Amino acid sequence: MNFFRLLALFALLFLARPGFAQLGNPARADTASLRVQYDGMLEVSNRFQTFKVVRQNFLDAFIRNVIDSIAVYTNEIGQLKDSISSQASKIDEQAAAIGARDGRINSLAGDRDSISLLGTQLSKTAYNVVMWLAILLLLAALLFAIVRMRLAVSSSREARQANEKISAELEASRKSRLKVEQDLRRQLQDERNKQS
Repeated sequence: MNFFRLLALFALLFLARPGFAQLGNPARADTASLRVQYDGMLEVSNRFQTFKVVRQNFLDAFIRNVIDSIAVYTNEIGQLKDSISSQASKIDEQAAAIGARDGRINSLAGDRDSISLLGTQLSKTAYNVVMWLAILLLLAALLFAIVRMRLAVSSSREARQANEKISAELEASRKSRLKVEQDLRRQLQDERNKQS
């Protein structure tokens, strides 16, 4: 008994094809595409010489489906245009924001790559050149001052030694003059004593 039921079920499945299952208006199939509906209408229409005779209700239903499809597609096109315009405005806003950020980044990069020296902005390389030049000038001035100081110290040492030598000579000269004066006074006194 099960075998016969299975055989009947298989026969039913093979004999029932989708094309023949829909015997009514092919344009009434809402899920089929317009092309399938059009081909279905041509298949079920009659021939008259070289013409095809299509029922008026088939054509009316097909035209309604075409109009509905056009309305749906027009609505979708409108929605897509709205979506495109909103996305374009968002893109413009984001481009403006990106431009502002790029300007800020360039400004910050300029600030990062430059140093303010006495109220003027200098690049780091110019700043390094100025600073090393100032350091070298200060070192040269220091070396010049040290050399001048050593020269001054040595010349003052020589002058002190010369002064001490002259002072010693002057003291010796003063002592010798004092001795000569004393001798002359003695002689003068002796001469005075002799004359009196």
